Amino acid sequence: MSNVKDNQYRALERHEFVAQCKLRKAGSLARISIVRNLTSEGCAIECIPANLQRGDTIYLQFGTIGPVEGKVVWLRKAMEAGIRFEQGLHPAVFDRLLHIAHRNMVLSNEPMELKDEPVMFRKAAHRTAAC
Repeated sequence: MSNVKDNQYRALERHEFVAQCKLRKAGSLARISIVRNLTSEGCAIECIPANLQRGDTIYLQFGTIGPVEGKVVWLRKAMEAGIRFEQGLHPAVFDRLLHIAHRNMVLSNEPMELKDEPVMFRKAAHRTAAC
């Protein structure tokens, strides 16, 4: 049986895609991470710093959007993390991120940075996260 808080958070529709973002922990340099899914309240990311802990405050940059402040709410094998945004994304910002991410997935099989510029190629390789 799951708890009420978990069900409340999971009630938000998750949008699955693969895209690059920049992740920075307070006092550290930014690194490229991979967004695996997104809701207006948070996201799941891969390629996280090995020293990331549950409860840490982090900052995400989605292309030109951000920094978006969030807290680490779960970790899995020091490879992926669940992030809850301190302030939910504005609906227009959320919709724009989804539009760009899904467009990029159609144009390329590689995780790409969430940019508004069109991508002029399509690669045939499988989607893999290289950390």
